[in-house]
Amino acid sequence: MRRLVLTATAGLALVLAAGTHAGWFRNQEQESLEHFKAGDFERAAAGFSDQYRRGVALYRDGRFAEAAEAFGRSERTSVRQDAVYNLGNARFQLGDFAGAAKAYETVLAENAGHADAQHNLALARAMLARLEQEAFEEEKRKQEEREEQERREREEEERQAREQEEREQQQESEQQQ
Repeated sequence: MRRLVLTATAGLALVLAAGTHAGWFRNQEQESLEHFKAGDFERAAAGFSDQYRRGVALYRDGRFAEAAEAFGRSERTSVRQDAVYNLGNARFQLGDFAGAAKAYETVLAENAGHADAQHNLALARAMLARLEQEAFEEEKRKQEEREEQERREREEEERQAREQEEREQQQESEQQQ
């Protein structure tokens, strides 16, 4: 009987100790989730082995290139669509609007009613159009500058030719006198 009491007491002590040291029984993913909930996205990202969760933590930490890589490596089928959508978001943040559009189009091919992907695809396409317009305007401005430079060079050549002609005429008239 005494042995039973000692065993029960020892078991109770272990349970109580486990309650005070809950971290002993948590795995790396659980600890990373705690870091994530606390807003420590850097530590959360470092601890997550699941690429989707790691990508979310990296994205929240502002590390968009690393987040895009993690989302691209996500293999869990239950979050595949979210991973591709978030890949688009990370690419958008990096200024890769064509890559973002491609990711959103992939999501929409699987789920045409994904409102956020529709909205973000429209934004990505608008940014691409804006960049294309800016590139066109920049090229047009450079062309106009080249044409203006050529015009100035022609005018300078014409001025120099006139001055040369005037000097030659003056020399001729001096020689005739």
